[in-house]
Amino acid sequence: MLLFAPNRLKAIENIRTNIQLGKYNDKVEPDDPVIDSEELRKAVLQQIASRRTIAYKCKNLLARAYVDMLMLRFSKGDCIEGLEKLKGLKGGAILTSNHFNPFDTGPLRRLSRKTGRRRLWAVSTGTNFVMPGINGFTLRYSDSVPILDDSDYMYDTFRPMLSDVLQKGNFVLVFPEQEMWFNYRRPRPCKRGAYLFAAENFVPVVSVFIEMRDCDKWLPSASSPDNEGHFTQVNCTVHVLDVIYPDSNLSVRENSKMMCERDNELRRQAYERIYHRSIDAPFHPSDIAGFKG
Repeated sequence: MLLFAPNRLKAIENIRTNIQLGKYNDKVEPDDPVIDSEELRKAVLQQIASRRTIAYKCKNLLARAYVDMLMLRFSKGDCIEGLEKLKGLKGGAILTSNHFNPFDTGPLRRLSRKTGRRRLWAVSTGTNFVMPGINGFTLRYSDSVPILDDSDYMYDTFRPMLSDVLQKGNFVLVFPEQEMWFNYRRPRPCKRGAYLFAAENFVPVVSVFIEMRDCDKWLPSASSPDNEGHFTQVNCTVHVLDVIYPDSNLSVRENSKMMCERDNELRRQAYERIYHRSIDAPFHPSDIAGFKG
């Protein structure tokens, strides 16, 4: 995977600081857009309203094609393990995974297609919809369900949209770690939102963990001078861990808690099995895939 952004060294320093503070779900990206909440809500609602237009549909095709191109070019060493666990899985499901790159949906799109689902939807934070450049364009116009910290929006817009996508048999990707931590290998504690969405719609959770392997090829430094000589390319293996089903004897709250705890345990076991290292070990620079200091 060769997808980059400026200020990686600053992001890594923020990761180190957050770990020391025990803030595993906080932002670390130094360049995330800052926007007034009302302006953000307006921008997201305008984008949703435009989805029936020809212009939006054309941009959606372009954004999906761009991600497909990146997959073909930079994911040649990627692979999928455990696909047999999804055999016979019908209907919609919440897909959960660790979050380490703006385009780590690429390997997960491959997984979705391997199950016969042509498209992968993703719950995406509202600030992605005001991000500039090609990253912003792709995040805005790929298949996404925008989420906001706004109770009215969540009740009136988000939940009906998510339910509709799931009822059509799609996988919906939710990153339960909440924030992206660049190339951070370890799984972080899951927030309960993903499992609440699954419980409310009574659909299973497909638990996935992406392993990152360093390659010998150095990344180009064109995106930022401070990246030169510090990073190698990374290849990924998508590990399908298990399908976690809701229990009809449990309430929505109980189901969400049960599925969250099970996913946390699966991800912890996968990390320690794959990397032969305790998830509780002190931070080390090798925890950032491809980082050579």
